[in-house]
Formats: sequence, C-alpha cells, structure tokens
Amino acid sequence: MKKAFTLAEILITLGIIGVVAAMTLPVITQKIEKVVLKNQIKKSYSYLSQIQQKVMFEWGDALLISEGFGYKNFNDAMLGSMKIIKKCERDALAKGCVPRYIGLNLTQCSGFNETNVYYNKTVYVLADGEIIMPYNADWRSLWLIDVNGLKGPNKAGYDLFDVAFDSSNKRLSFRGKGCLNQGNPPPVTGGLDDYKDIEKW
Repeated sequence: MKKAFTLAEILITLGIIGVVAAMTLPVITQKIEKVVLKNQIKKSYSYLSQIQQKVMFEWGDALLISEGFGYKNFNDAMLGSMKIIKKCERDALAKGCVPRYIGLNLTQCSGFNETNVYYNKTVYVLADGEIIMPYNADWRSLWLIDVNGLKGPNKAGYDLFDVAFDSSNKRLSFRGKGCLNQGNPPPVTGGLDDYKDIEKW
C-alpha cells in the first residue's frame, strides 16, 4: 500500500512553490514589460521618422533653413500629418492630457520643466494614445514624446523621450537622457538613454 503525503509535507511543498514563484514572477513580469516598451518605442520612432520624411519631401529638403520657413512651421507641418484626437493648450495635467512624470528636467531645457509640461505647454494626444509636446527652439525642433500615453511607467528613458528634428540630420535624435533625467544621481536609472542603443537595452 502506497503511503500518502501528510498535510505537513503538502504545506511545505506548496510553501516552496510559493517562494519560487514570488522570486521569479517579478523578473518575468519586468522582462515582458520591457519587451512591450521596446516595441512601443520602435513604433513611435518609425512613425515620427515617416512623418518627418513626408514633410521633408513635400516641402523640400531645405525647408528648415529656407527663408520664412522656421521650426514653428515645421512643427505645424508635422502635426498636420498626424491623427490628433485631443489638444490641451494649457493645464494639460488637470485636463488629463498628461500624467505625472519622473525625470523631467528642472534646470536645463526649461521648455520641458514640470511647470511648462503640466500647466503651460500645448499637448497633443494621438489616436494611438501617444502624447506629443512640441517646443519651438531657434536652432532645431525639439519635442517631448510619451510613447504609450497615460499608461505607466511615465519615466524618462522608459516611455518618455525628447526627440530632436534638425536640418543637418534626417535621423531623429531620440533620447531618454538629454533634456530629461539630469542630476547626480539622475532621478531615473536603467532607462534607454539613446535610441541607437535600443537593441542592447
């Protein structure tokens, strides 16, 4: 006759399974979340690149440096090619256009400090939920992009990036650390600092 497991043995086994699950599930969840974020980042990069190329083609390669066509016009042309479903001209946080972010820069790139992002900037929400905040600099067009909208983690280098378009480079500058995440130590660690390193991230 086979000996049955005792209640104590069953409880010990279940306890061991529980401990192993508690140790491995967070790691698996983190890896899945990172894969999802990487795909969203790649999608955003590709979408913005296509819109930029379309605008450059329609207006000509010299549109950024031609007389009378500045970066505000470039931003307007870019936005005109996007599927915008919501626009918040001020008070974007209160109106639900942006979440609270970790890693906004308080000292450099003042156009993207907390006060401007939450209360002063014009914010656009696209059909896929992506959030876009253009900033008209004199020397290039600089945007703040949240690749997955109001969903978390809402951190620089994870779903929040600064994107620069300029006349000297058709390749986007897409960074999680530039105008964002400054400080010693920076407020966010482990994020993607530059799109060119996405496959290693």
